Amino acid sequence: MADPAPFFIVGAGRSGTTLLRLILIGHSRLHIPPETWFLRPLVQQFPLSGGLTQPLLERAVDTMVRHERWPDLGLAADELRQQAAALTPRGTMPELRDLIDLLYRNLAAASGKPRIGDKTPHYFDIVPQLAMLYPAAKFVHLVRDGHDVAMSWIDAGWLRYYQPGFEWPRAIACLARDRAALADRMLPVRYEDLVRQPQETTRRICEFLGETFEQGMLDWQGRAGQVAVRDRHLHGRLAQPLASDSIARWQRRLSGWECFAMEACLHRELLAAGYTLRFTAPGWRPWFGLTAGLLRVSAPVLRRGIRVLQRCRLLPRNLYI
Repeated sequence: MADPAPFFIVGAGRSGTTLLRLILIGHSRLHIPPETWFLRPLVQQFPLSGGLTQPLLERAVDTMVRHERWPDLGLAADELRQQAAALTPRGTMPELRDLIDLLYRNLAAASGKPRIGDKTPHYFDIVPQLAMLYPAAKFVHLVRDGHDVAMSWIDAGWLRYYQPGFEWPRAIACLARDRAALADRMLPVRYEDLVRQPQETTRRICEFLGETFEQGMLDWQGRAGQVAVRDRHLHGRLAQPLASDSIARWQRRLSGWECFAMEACLHRELLAAGYTLRFTAPGWRPWFGLTAGLLRVSAPVLRRGIRVLQRCRLLPRNLYI
Protein backbone atom coordinates (compact mmCIF):
# COMPACT_ATOMS: atom_id res chain seq x y z
CA MET A 1 0.00 0.00 0.00
CA ALA A 2 1.51 3.33 -1.09
CA ASP A 3 2.08 6.06 1.45
CA PRO A 4 -0.88 8.43 1.02
CA ALA A 5 0.83 11.79 0.48
CA PRO A 6 3.14 12.31 -2.49
CA PHE A 7 6.09 14.64 -2.46
CA PHE A 8 6.95 17.07 -5.25
CA ILE A 9 10.21 18.26 -6.81
CA VAL A 10 9.84 21.62 -8.53
CA GLY A 11 11.99 24.41 -9.92
CA ALA A 12 12.73 26.23 -13.15
CA GLY A 13 13.73 23.94 -15.99
CA ARG A 14 17.48 23.21 -16.22
CA SER A 15 17.94 23.62 -12.47
CA GLY A 16 18.95 20.05 -11.63
CA THR A 17 15.58 18.41 -10.98
CA THR A 18 16.35 15.44 -13.25
CA LEU A 19 19.62 14.79 -11.43
CA LEU A 20 17.78 14.87 -8.11
CA ARG A 21 15.11 12.51 -9.44
CA LEU A 22 17.76 9.94 -10.45
CA ILE A 23 19.36 10.19 -7.01
CA LEU A 24 16.09 9.76 -5.11
CA ILE A 25 14.78 6.82 -7.13
CA GLY A 26 17.85 4.93 -5.95
CA HIS A 27 16.12 4.77 -2.55
CA SER A 28 14.45 1.46 -1.75
CA ARG A 29 11.18 3.19 -0.80
CA LEU A 30 10.92 6.04 -3.30
CA HIS A 31 9.65 6.07 -6.85
CA ILE A 32 9.44 9.14 -9.08
CA PRO A 33 8.00 8.57 -12.56
CA PRO A 34 8.78 10.68 -15.63
CA GLU A 35 7.25 14.15 -15.59
CA THR A 36 3.46 14.21 -15.55
CA TRP A 37 2.74 17.78 -16.73
CA PHE A 38 -1.05 17.36 -16.73
CA LEU A 39 -1.61 18.21 -13.06
CA ARG A 40 -1.37 21.89 -13.96
CA PRO A 41 -4.41 21.85 -16.30
CA LEU A 42 -6.21 19.57 -13.84
CA VAL A 43 -5.92 21.98 -10.90
CA GLN A 44 -6.64 24.97 -13.12
CA GLN A 45 -9.74 23.57 -14.83
CA PHE A 46 -11.41 21.44 -12.15
CA PRO A 47 -12.52 22.13 -8.57
CA LEU A 48 -9.98 21.27 -5.89
CA SER A 49 -12.70 20.18 -3.49
CA GLY A 50 -16.19 18.84 -3.96
CA GLY A 51 -17.37 15.98 -6.10
CA LEU A 52 -16.87 15.66 -9.84
CA THR A 53 -19.94 14.84 -11.90
CA GLN A 54 -19.55 11.99 -14.37
CA PRO A 55 -18.97 14.38 -17.31
CA LEU A 56 -16.36 16.32 -15.30
CA LEU A 57 -14.66 13.11 -14.23
CA GLU A 58 -14.46 11.92 -17.83
CA ARG A 59 -13.05 15.27 -18.91
CA ALA A 60 -10.43 15.10 -16.16
CA VAL A 61 -9.40 11.61 -17.23
CA ASP A 62 -9.17 12.81 -20.83
CA THR A 63 -6.92 15.66 -19.70
CA MET A 64 -4.54 13.07 -18.31
CA VAL A 65 -4.51 10.28 -20.88
CA ARG A 66 -4.59 12.54 -23.95
CA HIS A 67 -1.66 14.61 -22.79
CA GLU A 68 1.49 14.13 -24.85
CA ARG A 69 3.39 13.10 -21.71
CA TRP A 70 1.01 10.29 -20.78
CA PRO A 71 2.86 7.57 -22.78
CA ASP A 72 6.03 8.26 -20.76
CA LEU A 73 4.34 6.86 -17.64
CA GLY A 74 3.84 3.36 -19.06
CA LEU A 75 0.23 3.04 -17.88
CA ALA A 76 -2.75 1.84 -19.92
CA ALA A 77 -5.25 4.62 -20.61
CA ASP A 78 -8.23 2.25 -20.83
CA GLU A 79 -7.41 0.74 -17.46
CA LEU A 80 -7.31 4.16 -15.83
CA ARG A 81 -10.64 5.04 -17.44
CA GLN A 82 -12.22 1.89 -16.00
CA GLN A 83 -10.77 2.48 -12.55
CA ALA A 84 -11.87 6.12 -12.58
CA ALA A 85 -15.42 5.13 -13.57
CA ALA A 86 -15.53 2.86 -10.52
CA LEU A 87 -14.47 5.58 -8.07
CA THR A 88 -17.16 5.99 -5.42
CA PRO A 89 -15.37 7.00 -2.20
CA ARG A 90 -17.72 7.07 0.80
CA GLY A 91 -20.68 6.64 -1.55
CA THR A 92 -20.27 10.16 -2.96
CA MET A 93 -19.00 11.61 -6.20
CA PRO A 94 -15.20 11.29 -6.52
CA GLU A 95 -13.08 14.38 -6.04
CA LEU A 96 -10.09 15.49 -8.09
CA ARG A 97 -7.70 14.16 -5.47
CA ASP A 98 -9.30 10.71 -5.76
CA LEU A 99 -8.42 10.64 -9.45
CA ILE A 100 -4.86 11.81 -8.90
CA ASP A 101 -4.47 9.32 -6.05
CA LEU A 102 -5.53 6.60 -8.47
CA LEU A 103 -2.77 7.61 -10.84
CA TYR A 104 -0.16 7.67 -8.09
CA ARG A 105 -1.27 4.29 -6.69
CA ASN A 106 -0.89 2.72 -10.13
CA LEU A 107 2.56 4.21 -10.56
CA ALA A 108 3.67 3.08 -7.09
CA ALA A 109 2.31 -0.42 -7.67
CA ALA A 110 4.14 -0.70 -11.00
CA SER A 111 7.39 0.32 -9.31
CA GLY A 112 6.99 -1.98 -6.32
CA LYS A 113 7.82 0.89 -3.96
CA PRO A 114 5.55 2.34 -1.26
CA ARG A 115 6.15 6.07 -1.69
CA ILE A 116 5.58 8.18 -4.79
CA GLY A 117 7.01 11.53 -5.79
CA ASP A 118 6.33 13.78 -8.75
CA LYS A 119 9.18 15.60 -10.47
CA THR A 120 7.60 18.08 -12.86
CA PRO A 121 9.64 21.28 -12.62
CA HIS A 122 7.05 23.84 -13.68
CA TYR A 123 4.66 22.75 -10.95
CA PHE A 124 6.29 25.53 -8.91
CA ASP A 125 3.40 27.54 -10.36
CA ILE A 126 0.78 25.36 -8.68
CA VAL A 127 2.34 24.56 -5.31
CA PRO A 128 -0.54 26.26 -3.43
CA GLN A 129 -3.10 24.10 -5.24
CA LEU A 130 -1.08 20.93 -4.68
CA ALA A 131 -0.65 21.82 -1.02
CA MET A 132 -4.41 22.23 -0.76
CA LEU A 133 -5.05 18.87 -2.39
CA TYR A 134 -2.43 17.17 -0.23
CA PRO A 135 -2.14 18.79 3.22
CA ALA A 136 0.62 16.34 4.16
CA ALA A 137 2.64 16.71 0.95
CA LYS A 138 6.18 18.07 1.02
CA PHE A 139 7.95 20.09 -1.65
CA VAL A 140 11.61 20.29 -2.67
CA HIS A 141 12.41 23.35 -4.78
CA LEU A 142 15.67 23.18 -6.75
CA VAL A 143 17.32 26.56 -7.25
CA ARG A 144 20.22 27.23 -9.61
CA ASP A 145 22.10 30.42 -10.45
CA GLY A 146 19.95 32.26 -12.97
CA HIS A 147 22.95 33.08 -15.14
CA ASP A 148 23.59 29.38 -15.67
CA VAL A 149 19.90 28.57 -16.13
CA ALA A 150 19.58 31.26 -18.81
CA MET A 151 22.64 29.92 -20.62
CA SER A 152 21.32 26.37 -20.44
CA TRP A 153 17.97 27.43 -21.89
CA ILE A 154 19.75 29.08 -24.81
CA ASP A 155 22.00 26.04 -25.32
CA ALA A 156 18.88 23.84 -25.41
CA GLY A 157 17.26 26.04 -28.05
CA TRP A 158 14.55 27.19 -25.64
CA LEU A 159 13.51 30.75 -24.86
CA ARG A 160 15.93 33.54 -24.11
CA TYR A 161 15.99 35.18 -20.70
CA TYR A 162 14.26 38.38 -21.86
CA GLN A 163 11.27 36.54 -23.34
CA PRO A 164 8.05 36.29 -21.29
CA GLY A 165 8.16 32.49 -21.13
CA PHE A 166 11.56 32.31 -19.42
CA GLU A 167 10.44 30.84 -16.11
CA TRP A 168 13.39 31.26 -13.75
CA PRO A 169 12.35 34.69 -12.36
CA ARG A 170 8.82 33.41 -11.76
CA ALA A 171 10.18 30.31 -10.03
CA ILE A 172 12.19 32.49 -7.64
CA ALA A 173 9.10 34.58 -6.86
CA CYS A 174 7.01 31.45 -6.27
CA LEU A 175 9.65 30.04 -3.93
CA ALA A 176 9.45 33.18 -1.77
CA ARG A 177 5.66 32.87 -1.73
CA ASP A 178 5.76 29.19 -0.78
CA ARG A 179 8.43 29.53 1.90
CA ALA A 180 6.23 32.07 3.62
CA ALA A 181 3.05 30.01 3.37
CA LEU A 182 4.48 26.48 3.73
CA ALA A 183 7.56 26.96 5.87
CA ASP A 184 7.64 23.42 7.28
CA ARG A 185 6.67 21.76 4.01
CA MET A 186 9.00 23.49 1.56
CA LEU A 187 12.72 22.73 1.31
CA PRO A 188 14.82 24.95 -0.98
CA VAL A 189 17.88 23.12 -2.29
CA ARG A 190 20.64 24.74 -4.29
CA TYR A 191 21.87 22.90 -7.37
CA GLU A 192 25.37 24.04 -6.49
CA ASP A 193 25.15 22.25 -3.10
CA LEU A 194 23.88 19.08 -4.77
CA VAL A 195 26.89 19.07 -7.11
CA ARG A 196 29.54 20.06 -4.55
CA GLN A 197 28.20 18.03 -1.63
CA PRO A 198 25.91 15.33 -3.03
CA GLN A 199 25.93 13.11 0.05
CA GLU A 200 25.30 15.85 2.60
CA THR A 201 22.61 17.44 0.44
CA THR A 202 20.87 14.13 -0.23
CA ARG A 203 20.93 13.33 3.48
CA ARG A 204 19.24 16.67 4.18
CA ILE A 205 16.55 15.94 1.60
CA CYS A 206 15.96 12.45 3.03
CA GLU A 207 15.63 13.88 6.52
CA PHE A 208 13.11 16.42 5.24
CA LEU A 209 11.10 13.63 3.61
CA GLY A 210 11.30 11.48 6.73
CA GLU A 211 13.38 8.80 5.03
CA THR A 212 16.70 7.17 5.91
CA PHE A 213 19.61 8.00 3.63
CA GLU A 214 20.86 5.04 1.58
CA GLN A 215 24.36 5.11 0.11
CA GLY A 216 23.25 3.52 -3.14
CA MET A 217 21.26 6.64 -3.97
CA LEU A 218 24.49 8.30 -5.07
CA ASP A 219 25.10 5.72 -7.83
CA TRP A 220 22.67 7.54 -10.09
CA GLN A 221 24.70 7.28 -13.32
CA GLY A 222 23.37 3.77 -13.98
CA ARG A 223 19.81 5.10 -13.76
CA ALA A 224 20.16 7.62 -16.61
CA GLY A 225 18.14 5.24 -18.80
CA GLN A 226 15.08 6.06 -16.71
CA VAL A 227 14.91 9.54 -18.18
CA ALA A 228 12.03 9.76 -20.66
CA VAL A 229 13.25 9.12 -24.21
CA ARG A 230 11.98 12.50 -25.38
CA ASP A 231 14.21 14.26 -22.83
CA ARG A 232 17.44 12.29 -23.08
CA HIS A 233 19.07 14.67 -25.54
CA LEU A 234 18.89 17.33 -22.81
CA HIS A 235 20.65 15.23 -20.19
CA GLY A 236 23.72 13.78 -21.84
CA ARG A 237 25.94 14.41 -18.81
CA LEU A 238 23.81 12.48 -16.33
CA ALA A 239 25.68 9.26 -17.04
CA GLN A 240 28.93 10.97 -16.00
CA PRO A 241 30.26 11.87 -12.54
CA LEU A 242 29.34 15.28 -11.18
CA ALA A 243 31.75 17.99 -12.24
CA SER A 244 32.25 21.43 -10.75
CA ASP A 245 32.41 22.96 -14.24
CA SER A 246 28.61 22.88 -14.29
CA ILE A 247 28.67 25.53 -11.54
CA ALA A 248 29.15 29.23 -12.34
CA ARG A 249 29.64 28.56 -16.04
CA TRP A 250 28.64 32.15 -16.63
CA GLN A 251 31.79 33.46 -14.96
CA ARG A 252 33.91 31.62 -17.53
CA ARG A 253 31.79 31.90 -20.66
CA LEU A 254 29.84 35.15 -20.68
CA SER A 255 31.42 38.18 -22.28
CA GLY A 256 31.04 41.46 -20.45
CA TRP A 257 28.19 42.72 -22.60
CA GLU A 258 26.38 39.35 -22.51
CA CYS A 259 26.60 39.34 -18.72
CA PHE A 260 25.44 42.94 -18.49
CA ALA A 261 22.37 42.22 -20.64
CA MET A 262 21.54 39.15 -18.59
CA GLU A 263 21.93 40.92 -15.25
CA ALA A 264 19.88 43.85 -16.53
CA CYS A 265 16.93 41.44 -16.89
CA LEU A 266 17.56 39.17 -13.90
CA HIS A 267 19.39 41.21 -11.25
CA ARG A 268 16.47 41.51 -8.80
CA GLU A 269 15.83 37.78 -8.73
CA LEU A 270 19.55 36.93 -8.65
CA LEU A 271 20.01 39.05 -5.56
CA ALA A 272 16.81 37.72 -3.96
CA ALA A 273 18.06 34.16 -4.48
CA GLY A 274 21.47 34.98 -2.98
CA TYR A 275 23.55 34.89 -6.17
CA THR A 276 26.26 37.37 -7.07
CA LEU A 277 26.34 39.95 -9.84
CA ARG A 278 29.29 41.04 -11.93
CA PHE A 279 27.89 44.55 -12.29
CA THR A 280 27.33 45.62 -8.70
CA ALA A 281 27.95 49.37 -8.71
CA PRO A 282 24.77 51.44 -8.15
CA GLY A 283 25.58 53.50 -11.22
CA TRP A 284 24.72 50.56 -13.44
CA ARG A 285 21.11 50.36 -12.24
CA PRO A 286 19.58 53.01 -14.55
CA TRP A 287 21.28 51.31 -17.48
CA PHE A 288 19.89 47.97 -16.30
CA GLY A 289 16.36 49.31 -16.65
CA LEU A 290 16.98 50.76 -20.10
CA THR A 291 18.72 47.62 -21.38
CA ALA A 292 16.08 45.26 -20.01
CA GLY A 293 13.30 47.34 -21.52
CA LEU A 294 14.94 47.38 -24.95
CA LEU A 295 15.57 43.63 -24.89
CA ARG A 296 12.01 42.79 -23.89
CA VAL A 297 10.42 45.11 -26.44
CA SER A 298 12.61 43.79 -29.24
CA ALA A 299 12.52 40.12 -28.11
CA PRO A 300 10.52 38.72 -31.10
CA VAL A 301 12.77 40.44 -33.65
CA LEU A 302 15.93 39.58 -31.74
CA ARG A 303 15.16 35.89 -31.47
CA ARG A 304 14.35 35.50 -35.16
CA GLY A 305 17.25 37.68 -36.22
CA ILE A 306 19.77 35.83 -34.09
CA ARG A 307 18.66 32.50 -35.53
CA VAL A 308 18.95 33.75 -39.10
CA LEU A 309 22.40 35.23 -38.51
CA GLN A 310 23.55 32.04 -36.75
CA ARG A 311 22.38 29.93 -39.68
CA CYS A 312 24.36 32.22 -41.95
CA ARG A 313 27.35 31.80 -39.59
CA LEU A 314 27.46 35.52 -38.96
CA LEU A 315 27.00 35.02 -35.22
CA PRO A 316 28.44 32.33 -32.92
CA ARG A 317 26.22 29.35 -32.16
CA ASN A 318 26.17 30.03 -28.44
CA LEU A 319 25.33 33.70 -28.25
CA TYR A 320 23.94 34.45 -24.82
CA ILE A 321 21.85 37.47 -25.67
